[in-house]
Amino acid sequence: MFRLVDLKPLAVDNGQNGAASFGYHGNSVGNPKAPNSRRWLVGASMPGKYFTTFEASRLLGVSLPTIVNWIKANRLKAHKTPGGHRRISREDLLGFLRKYQMPVPAELAAETDRALRILAVDDDPDERDLLRAILEGNGYEVELAANGFEAGLLVGAFKPDAVVMDLMMPAMDGFSALAALRKREETADTPVVACSGLSDPASRQKVIAAGFDGHVVKPYPHEELLDLLTRLLRGEPERMARSSH
Repeated sequence: MFRLVDLKPLAVDNGQNGAASFGYHGNSVGNPKAPNSRRWLVGASMPGKYFTTFEASRLLGVSLPTIVNWIKANRLKAHKTPGGHRRISREDLLGFLRKYQMPVPAELAAETDRALRILAVDDDPDERDLLRAILEGNGYEVELAANGFEAGLLVGAFKPDAVVMDLMMPAMDGFSALAALRKREETADTPVVACSGLSDPASRQKVIAAGFDGHVVKPYPHEELLDLLTRLLRGEPERMARSSH
């Protein structure tokens, strides 16, 4: 699904006679036809990596003035060195790409030694065990929570790359948990997949309106959930119709 956000188009200076276009361009971005790896994204091969504005422009396939303009507009976070030079952290660059639904460059999406982390939230212990088996069997690092409240306590330390969330749970349901995650800076743009037995049209519309990034309906083929997570973790927006029954 495409998350609905109220954003103005990003002005991109293509460096040709001062002309500007809108959107995202460049051949150096991630290839959507890249091999189907279960451990893509987050650039974990570069822990603590910072990019210069020039490196970021090369990585994203845009001009240097475009990067600077995004920073000045407070769209892309940057830090200044004691010498006054801008540096962009790997995490901030990834957060920017996720927020504006841009493809992730191959250098950031390279397969790494650190498995991607998935937080699986479900009040049914059998479902939690099933999710752990599915996800760990495909190379993910998994943490489990029994409800939205527990999930909120875990995200700070676990730092999940994505969340799989049941909807009907005690203490805090999936809708309330999603709203709480979106209010936290570190999880505001983390992909969250609704995973529930609710398949009626009214529930589907509620899932869409809440802002989930995808929806799988129990019982579901394991490959459906895995393929959905792969696409979302690559930064590819997901249309809800493709991930639900």
